[in-house]
Amino acid sequence: MTFSGMFAIGLSGVNAFSESLEAVSNNIANTQTTGYKRARTDFSTLVTAEAAGGGIFAGGVGAASRQLVSEQGAITRTDTATHMAISGDGFFVVSETADGNGGTSPLLFTRSGGFSIQEDGTLRNEAGHFLRAAPIAADGNAAVGGLSGLETVDVNGIDGIAEATSTLTLAGNLDANAGPGTALTQHVQIFDADGAARTLALTFTSAAVSRWNVTAAFIDGAQETVATGDIVFAANGRIDASASSFPAAMTLAASGGQSIDLDFGSLTQGPRASQFTAATADGTAFGALTGVEISRDGRIAALFSNGLRRDIYQIALATFVNPEGLNIGPDSTFLTNSAAGDLSLDVPQTGRAGAVEAGALEISTVDIAQEFSTLIETQRAYAANTRVITIADELWRMLTQTAA
Repeated sequence: MTFSGMFAIGLSGVNAFSESLEAVSNNIANTQTTGYKRARTDFSTLVTAEAAGGGIFAGGVGAASRQLVSEQGAITRTDTATHMAISGDGFFVVSETADGNGGTSPLLFTRSGGFSIQEDGTLRNEAGHFLRAAPIAADGNAAVGGLSGLETVDVNGIDGIAEATSTLTLAGNLDANAGPGTALTQHVQIFDADGAARTLALTFTSAAVSRWNVTAAFIDGAQETVATGDIVFAANGRIDASASSFPAAMTLAASGGQSIDLDFGSLTQGPRASQFTAATADGTAFGALTGVEISRDGRIAALFSNGLRRDIYQIALATFVNPEGLNIGPDSTFLTNSAAGDLSLDVPQTGRAGAVEAGALEISTVDIAQEFSTLIETQRAYAANTRVITIADELWRMLTQTAA
């Protein structure tokens, strides 16, 4: 072996372990980085041709560091509902700007799920990247077909919602011995399509034996009457629907034709004092947006102050045939390339995509004890290779001095 070969081998060792030290240093620095995947340095023997004999011999060492992208990090719970961790395969699709690939910013892929709602209504993670998802249509479906169908999640454009009353239920007893003209009134609060509360008065007036005249009228606003008719009771004390003329539903013309089903099936007539035991109506008042929640299948739902919720976005996870082949991007992100293979965009828990854990984060895959052990081994190997160069230099100097 020539002196130049000795120097080259020693230098290759110094370079290789320098790269290893860089990987270890980066791992240690990112022990608390959400979604970080540790890097590992793999070493390989360099083989070169021997010029004189025509054979081959080991000519030093080469090193290549790569992030272990497919390693699953431990999942830890947080107090933020919009934090997300992926359990299984897949990456969140994010962009550096709100317009995503509609502008100059490319789409990126990350496991860093520390998303929170910003003042502008967007969801951004610790690095400031914007979450991209598919909007959910009014029918509850989302078109998760490709990256072009994803848009920046923005909850500021979500209007408050109300739920109009669709069913009114009345239960109780009407006195079978009540004289003609005896009246009993029950007030019920209902909600129109805009969430406005109105008070409806249901008045039952005894007209004849087992027959009551019923009027439904609002006692606020225009005080319009919305339904009238008779309710007739059979001998068993139950309503005889075939003999009754009061409608089974009423239409509110002033509320855009809102229809309310009337359920009087629990109303009876008997020899007891008249009394309504229950008068309920569904529907809710107008509710403002109060926050969002995220399900394991990646649905982002808007929550409102009236207790209602509405699905607004569908998170889609990007999976790759070879995630280890992804290029490293900025701030714990990755960039697609041909080495990563085909990209698939799937709803969580379908295809190759894992589940989304809300209110949680995937922590770094770095094991600090292992990294310090590797650091010590690498430092010793680096020092040994520098010693090889030093000894080769001393031998070279000795040889040149002797020759002189």
